[in-house]
Amino acid sequence: MLLDMSIANFKSVKEIQKISFEAIKDNRFADSKTVEVNDKLRLIKTAAIIGPNGAGKSSFVRAIESLKSIVCSKSTVENPIQVFSGTGFAYSDEKGEPCTIQMSMLLKKGDAVEEGDDPETIKAKASIIAEYTLKSTYKKITEETLYFIYNRSKKLMFERKIQDDPFGDDESPVTYKYRFGKMYRGDKKRLIKKIDEKHSFLAGAAEREGETCLAVQNWFQNSLNILPMGVSSHSEQYIISQIQKHPSWVKQLINFLWSVDITDIRNILVKNDKLIFVHTNVTMHYASYFMQESLSLRRLTLIGIAFFESFVQQKSLVIDDFGMLLHPDVLTHIIEIFESCNDKVGSQLLVVDCNPTLLRPGLMRRDGVYFAEKDTESSTVYFSLAQFKYSKRRDLTYNQYLNGAFGSLPLLSEFSFQDEKEDK
Repeated sequence: MLLDMSIANFKSVKEIQKISFEAIKDNRFADSKTVEVNDKLRLIKTAAIIGPNGAGKSSFVRAIESLKSIVCSKSTVENPIQVFSGTGFAYSDEKGEPCTIQMSMLLKKGDAVEEGDDPETIKAKASIIAEYTLKSTYKKITEETLYFIYNRSKKLMFERKIQDDPFGDDESPVTYKYRFGKMYRGDKKRLIKKIDEKHSFLAGAAEREGETCLAVQNWFQNSLNILPMGVSSHSEQYIISQIQKHPSWVKQLINFLWSVDITDIRNILVKNDKLIFVHTNVTMHYASYFMQESLSLRRLTLIGIAFFESFVQQKSLVIDDFGMLLHPDVLTHIIEIFESCNDKVGSQLLVVDCNPTLLRPGLMRRDGVYFAEKDTESSTVYFSLAQFKYSKRRDLTYNQYLNGAFGSLPLLSEFSFQDEKEDK
């Protein structure tokens, strides 16, 4: 699960901006919408970033995608940090200034400590949180650090910082200064000589099966699921792979679609590596390929399968443009489905959307809702709904937002089309 994430100098974000999924201790907010990590930490199951078009809501998703790509890259990839080219550094004061991405993630949930446990047992029962920071341009990494947090005790795993960059340009050879903590497990000296400025030490150590870094990379690969838009052949192949792995999910998917009033799906088949929907009406049946279906049905199918995967294995599921093509009532209903079916596994959902329907009373915890808007420099800032006053007995959040109480609304103005012929 995600604990928090910070970004700076990335896309529309200038100064450091942080989104946290740590639940605030407030008896007005439902504990049922959180997951307990240890006796002092609970994480929010469902969070959202809301705001107008062009406010920079998706910058966090793009940052998550970029970091995952770099951390999971192989040594054979010539320049993994090329993903930053054309996306970051929008507000660099100097040419080549790096962007910053920091992410904290839960690697292991804590177990209850019992009276009489010895120190080693207590240590083994501790929750483990990884805090990873990457500072980089699209040509060289300037800083990379990894800490593990055992309950509340923070331990350095490794630190990598540029030590010698004599000319300060992207073509100069660089050397790094490394520090390793006592609890780090994996190659050190031999690996340092093989990692250049374009590759992360974390990815290199994980590729050589270093225990510490491999645990973090496994989280990115196996627990972090960033959903595509849901209308492409890539989405179709993901759906097919999950259905072939879990044949019983076909019936579950039909029931999921029925729950949002799509009631004419009789069967879902895989044939010749294609997904086929069998429809029914009063008089006949007919079949249709996935790519011939409506965009909304394709998207709901993808979301449904991604939900099912998160119901059987702990996932941090990230969905950009969550409400795209979906009716507002469907939008809220599938969030309720995620919450109700997610009690045992404890997966997490982060959605990004323009739709204020997500502010309906009781749908989400206020500390799980963030707004995005542009400041006077046209850079993106994020702020939590939890910082505004609130009465549980009279929840007017939805109407307050529409009336401008929280900001993060589009500024609309008149527009008049001018015909060139009339000007002449």
